[in-house]
Amino acid sequence: MRKKILITGSSGFIGHIFLKDALNKKYYVVDILRTKNKKNRKLQRLKKLFPKSYKSIFFSKKRDIEKKLKNKNFDLVVNFATLYKNSHLNSEIPEFIDSNITFPSIVLDTISSKVKKFINFGTMMQHLDGQNHTPKNFYASTKSSFEMILNYYAFKNKKMKFYNLKLYESFFENDPRQKLIPTLFKNFKNNKITKINSKNLELNIIHVNDIINAIYTIIKHNVKSGTYCLKNHKNVKIKSLIKSINNNSQKKIKIKFLQNKPIKPQKSFLKILPKWKPDIKIQDKIENIFLNENN
Repeated sequence: MRKKILITGSSGFIGHIFLKDALNKKYYVVDILRTKNKKNRKLQRLKKLFPKSYKSIFFSKKRDIEKKLKNKNFDLVVNFATLYKNSHLNSEIPEFIDSNITFPSIVLDTISSKVKKFINFGTMMQHLDGQNHTPKNFYASTKSSFEMILNYYAFKNKKMKFYNLKLYESFFENDPRQKLIPTLFKNFKNNKITKINSKNLELNIIHVNDIINAIYTIIKHNVKSGTYCLKNHKNVKIKSLIKSINNNSQKKIKIKFLQNKPIKPQKSFLKILPKWKPDIKIQDKIENIFLNENN
């Protein structure tokens, strides 16, 4: 019997990639979205391709969520719903709370007795001290707040398994997000200079496909409930990455380093997800998109 998955955040970047992949792998997927997404062209195309495997639940008001999810059963819920910004305005606080806390809490409260596994995505920005919850920004603090809510439901429902998966940085080809690698590539194509915080910057980056494989690991294996880190074996040294690309490309990446201070990801005190490992050599993947631009 096909697994039935409920996902939030399918209109977002990683959520949409997972949605497409799960449908291609013959899972039955339901997403829950705000009414404004009814005309989302990417989601409409998937509905035409997978009319029997993909359904959407739309809501305009929070009270509609319970009404539309009530009496529905799922094998797995994956919470991709996220509002991310590195900084915030005072006026944006309600939106952060709504997207990162209120919405997934209402979903979970409605279906908690009818689901076997719940996967929530967090960030290592929740742990600047390398240990407990010391968030880097308001976004990370809302992710930690929802994690505390998950602890309540885990205590309340011993039969349901909960997973918090946290990562540092992610990457995918044709990545539209305003992160360093996509920005570097965009400026490379447009022959512009990219300002980089430090000459000694290191990032721990995993490919989105490896993130998706972590979800399948939880689906297929009897993994113990818990909070886990998804990280790569090695950090990407940004200066070495750029040097390697420039040595193998006629067109050069133009950069300006702002300082020499070593900047590395904080060490993770979290265990790696059991039965999972990153398979994609991330530096090779990144270099290839730059080198292919010249061909």
